[in-house]
Amino acid sequence: MDGTLFDALPKETAGLVIEALGAGNLPPATLPALQRLLQRGVPVVLVSRCFNGMAEDIYDYEGGGVGLKQMGVTFCQGLNGQKARIKLIVGLSSGLSGQALAEYVNNAVS
Repeated sequence: MDGTLFDALPKETAGLVIEALGAGNLPPATLPALQRLLQRGVPVVLVSRCFNGMAEDIYDYEGGGVGLKQMGVTFCQGLNGQKARIKLIVGLSSGLSGQALAEYVNNAVS
């Protein structure tokens, strides 16, 4: 997987939920396109594809959660992709953005 699909998103894309591998990791080839999305101000939410998985910033290699979090990706813990998408839509529709949107979407208990 590379960043072709990310680059193909329309300019008016309001947000994106990615179902990542394992604990929330992406192939390194996706990172340049992901960075371009984030630079455009598109909120990117990450969940795990795994049945009982949880997206976390624990792996520190290219495409790992640590780097993704540093890039500005929001981790949504405890929700699958479909539920995270609905939550992102609700947050965006409520006028949330930036850190307020990230805190709303992230299901982690602090």
